[in-house]
Amino acid sequence: MLLALVPVLLFTAACLVYNAPNSPAKARVAGPVNRFMGAYFEQDWQLFGPDPGTSVDLVYVEARIKPAGKNEVVQTQPVEIEDAIDRTPRDFRVNPTKLPGVMLGFNEFATKYIKEKEEVDQIPSSRRAEALKYLASDFAPDFDELQRFLSVRATSLFPNARIISVRATFRSKPITPFASRYESPAPKQKIEGRLQTSWLTYVPGVAD
Repeated sequence: MLLALVPVLLFTAACLVYNAPNSPAKARVAGPVNRFMGAYFEQDWQLFGPDPGTSVDLVYVEARIKPAGKNEVVQTQPVEIEDAIDRTPRDFRVNPTKLPGVMLGFNEFATKYIKEKEEVDQIPSSRRAEALKYLASDFAPDFDELQRFLSVRATSLFPNARIISVRATFRSKPITPFASRYESPAPKQKIEGRLQTSWLTYVPGVAD
């Protein structure tokens, strides 16, 4: 009986520390408490989004690789990675993961980049080169993070190959209406391209 109370006591203590005012004592134990509370109990504000989504985001990864035992460079077929990542919390509910949030962040970055690139394309050609240079500089940290993330994914997709470079393609398709989700055959939704990155140099060791 006492053993069964241990998780309750630990959770109660974590809640008290998590909600306590900042102090030196709290700072000493904040690390493990925040990791525990953040992984399992942090609020997902998407739950209260005022505008329900109307489309499904898709992210495809391609790589230029040298297969094991060969010296020629081969370009792989695009592999969609977002759907599997989005299913992760539902397939293994006791495994807290922030990967769906990472993909949400990348899709938000892609949407913002597309919008600003379209605005740049509308300005006079004499000013466009400078604007594109500024745009690339502004989004450089996002592309660096994406480059590292794609390198990790490519490592898991092509474990025995020598990976040269990686590329992402952002696409979307309309959400299937609820009334049509169980039709047979299932309705097909048109997939539209949004953004394709240039080839990004593979970052070795980033998956370790």
